[in-house]
Amino acid sequence: TKSGDFSNPIVYVTLGLPATFQFGGMKRTDPITKYILHHGDVVVWGGPSRLFYHGILPLKSGEHERLGPFRLNLTFRKAF
Repeated sequence: TKSGDFSNPIVYVTLGLPATFQFGGMKRTDPITKYILHHGDVVVWGGPSRLFYHGILPLKSGEHERLGPFRLNLTFRKAF
């Protein structure tokens, strides 16, 4: 973000199949915490952690009652 302004959080919404969300640190070598996200889960983070490495591991095969074999992710962030 511009001038190091991290006042606006990142909001991450997951729909469909479960997914493993990995949240690290400023460097790829920093320890990683894993969270299982289920349909409707929302993750919010802000401040300097907006720059932390994060991502989703490959999905396991499955079937969601409404979305079938899929997972959708909605990410909201203010970009300059």
